[in-house]
Amino acid sequence: MPTHPYADGDPTAVQTPHTTVPQPPSTPASPATPTRPLTAAPEPPGQGHRAHPPQHGPARIGPYEVFQLLGEGGMGRVYLARSPGSRLVALKVIRPEYAEAPNFRGRFRREAESARRVSGFFTPPVLDADADAPQPWLATAYVPAPSLHDVVRGFGVLSEAGLRALGAGLAEALPAIHDAGIVHRDLKPGNVLVTEDGPRVIDFGISSAVDATQVTRTGAVMGTPGFMAPEQIVSSRDAGPAADIFSLGCVLVYAATGRGPFGSGGTAEILYRAVHHPPQLDGVPALLTELIGACLDKDPARRPTAADVLAALGAADPAALLVPGLRDDLARRRAHADVLVSAPPVPAASLVASADSFDTATRGRPSRRRFLWLAAAGTTVAAGGGAAALAGWRPAPGTDRARDGGSSGSGSGSAGSTGRSAPKVPAGPAPRWSVPLKKLSSPQLQLLGDVLVHWEQRRATAYGTADGKERWEGELRLPSGVSGTPTWLGVGGSTLFASVWSGERGLLFGLDATGRQKFTHTVTESKAGALSADFVESLLSVAGPVAVVGTSGHKGYGVAAVDLGSGEVLWSRKVNGSDFQAYADGDRCFLQDNGTLRGLGLRSGDERWKVGNVIEPGAYPRLSTDGKTLLVASTKVQAFRAADGKKLWTAVNETTSVGAARVHGARAYLYDSPGTVFALDMRDGEQVWHRASPVHLTSPGGAHDQGPAASSAVLAIPTWATGDVPGFIVLRRSDGKPLWAHQPAGDGAGAGGKSSWLLQLTGDMLYAASDTTLHAFRSDTT
Repeated sequence: MPTHPYADGDPTAVQTPHTTVPQPPSTPASPATPTRPLTAAPEPPGQGHRAHPPQHGPARIGPYEVFQLLGEGGMGRVYLARSPGSRLVALKVIRPEYAEAPNFRGRFRREAESARRVSGFFTPPVLDADADAPQPWLATAYVPAPSLHDVVRGFGVLSEAGLRALGAGLAEALPAIHDAGIVHRDLKPGNVLVTEDGPRVIDFGISSAVDATQVTRTGAVMGTPGFMAPEQIVSSRDAGPAADIFSLGCVLVYAATGRGPFGSGGTAEILYRAVHHPPQLDGVPALLTELIGACLDKDPARRPTAADVLAALGAADPAALLVPGLRDDLARRRAHADVLVSAPPVPAASLVASADSFDTATRGRPSRRRFLWLAAAGTTVAAGGGAAALAGWRPAPGTDRARDGGSSGSGSGSAGSTGRSAPKVPAGPAPRWSVPLKKLSSPQLQLLGDVLVHWEQRRATAYGTADGKERWEGELRLPSGVSGTPTWLGVGGSTLFASVWSGERGLLFGLDATGRQKFTHTVTESKAGALSADFVESLLSVAGPVAVVGTSGHKGYGVAAVDLGSGEVLWSRKVNGSDFQAYADGDRCFLQDNGTLRGLGLRSGDERWKVGNVIEPGAYPRLSTDGKTLLVASTKVQAFRAADGKKLWTAVNETTSVGAARVHGARAYLYDSPGTVFALDMRDGEQVWHRASPVHLTSPGGAHDQGPAASSAVLAIPTWATGDVPGFIVLRRSDGKPLWAHQPAGDGAGAGGKSSWLLQLTGDMLYAASDTTLHAFRSDTT
């Protein structure tokens, strides 16, 4: 099933707040870098979200009967619900931190009233809203259609006729929104639905209220890198209707080429290119290049109006949007909606409880009420397949299907009219030591020998594991004739990697645990006919003396293997877009390239095996291995034999995302979006145990997601505790029992900010970094 559009996250580009315009790279231009889900909300955050049953979620919100959680993102959660008059709605519930912000409810109320005045064929109507609810919500008519992102990823780019139909629909939708006094501010492929009779623009009802709240609270700007106008990046207060025209141009480029006009990769690079560089229009039909280029003018005063765009596009046929395969997809979605509209009402008090109940007489099998709920919610049932609904069922969180007995646990509570209160977890020990951290915008924490490296793209600092004292700041000695700003790539093996792009060369650098520079290797060079050398944009994996890196340039993306001793580029190959990962182990390199999984020789690059259609479009999997078995984790965990690619087993087959699998010994550990942690036997995929976390876990995924931190005794996972204050929980590795949790009580001492904690485990020590502070804990407290 394609990813669902009714959520903030959009895999095309990550929605993150930004406080300043990025500083320019030291070189005149920087090539595009591959898309990576940088969720913090990232995003995933944001990434696309799949519909799934509410896990201890609300049975009713206002007058609406809730069926499914469609998705969640930076602004809040979106549910599929039904009105008392049997009308399906998409119900967006705002996150608590926005609702609690000063003046937010007033802004939300005004925006909702304005949104209800929006009328037009290409905008679903806003039906209802409640700014005074504990968590404010807004209901819009539900449209059973995929997003433009899903259409392009699943069925291919649009033809010129399809682009004209898309542009015409958007150019009609925007004036309807602007005439109500609203600027969308987040027009992107994930916020455009594609129906049989044209596009529909969604999520125009609350963007300004949330944006204003972000500006008031943090001086930040909300939007999606790659689809934001320059004036919105510099200052959201200057973003008027012309900013939406700029976004319209970006959306058309994506629909024509499958990528944004300003490349992808690091947020800073994308934003800088949007402000300072011309758009990349390669692949856009020639007859539309001039119009789209005008929409993407840096000066808002020079951009065409929506009426100008509509006139330039001429007559458009909405049927041109229906690329092969889309009609069948739309038919399945309509059938699903028809089932939900006609389903009998479920009593509010029993709706959520039934989602995790069992018949007492038939323990281990779903109750009749549970089966009826699945039948109402499952798209496959609407098409006539009852068995497929049961395939998505698993025991209630806290029960065990595995060989070695059960573990007990309760699901965590959430906002709504029903739900269970979360059990308390013992507080953790006092830290052995705590030291202040330098403020970084998108930090990571990794162990490198006897130091902890706290890094982002532009800065890396090492702290001693024994006492937390700063040991060194990452610095590079550049070769003669090379200038450029280092980009830190992270730790692999015994090395901290960085890259520098000089225009003519892309270089890879390595530092050891003392901060000493180990090597300087040229990985890419400009060739005849090329504008510049490719950029070494990411460290994908390291196995012994070989590093596998990601590259990007004006001709696309690639992967290269580098011998770290000699600096020789052992092999390089282009990939089919920005959705790729690589994992090296032993003498093999595993490459996931837009749904195709390949086994390569690590030093030769020779293809030993290939498996197609491993993931659905937009799934953004993570790879891990124990040397014998390769795991691919997306919405399920698939295992392949490392030697020949033979499919071995599938486990945790979810309707929502699961995070990276952390392999430790003979087991793999991972967790899913609803908050269940799993231990899988690497031999056959059987669940050794699974446990519903008693506190809310952070959403899995993200560019640097490597799964739970693990040692021989415990697992550690970041959490969102009461009031959405981040912390972390420590579980016993043998059976998943919660041992203790670090849950700051608020924004005061110890809270350490609003970002997810960064965790590293080694031996009996747990190192945890908040926004502001690095701590060391004994991890084996029981």
